[in-house]
Amino acid sequence: MIQTVFMKRSFTIAATSLFIITGCVENKQSVNELIVVDVTKSYPEKELILQDFMDVEYIPLETNEEFVTQGKVMAIGNEVILIKNWGNDGDLFVFDRKTGKVLRKINRKGQSGED
Repeated sequence: MIQTVFMKRSFTIAATSLFIITGCVENKQSVNELIVVDVTKSYPEKELILQDFMDVEYIPLETNEEFVTQGKVMAIGNEVILIKNWGNDGDLFVFDRKTGKVLRKINRKGQSGED
């Protein structure tokens, strides 16, 4: 019984001293770590190309008299792209992601609960 009390006290003392030692360590952050940029100096221009730091995929979408889209991309899947017109006409266009061809136009906007 006396031995377990002694072990508990020694564990508590060791844990407390460990927390005190790690908590009292000075912050060793250097003042010289700030980045200073001279705005009066003339730096050479660097051309950034979007493909250098991100994956970009250009897909020209088909347009014709029936499928004229001026909207926003709602979703991009593995096989299709879903686009909604900016206007509130209810048109949703489904395009093939690989070719950009129109697969279908969906519009069931109406006055009833099913439209």
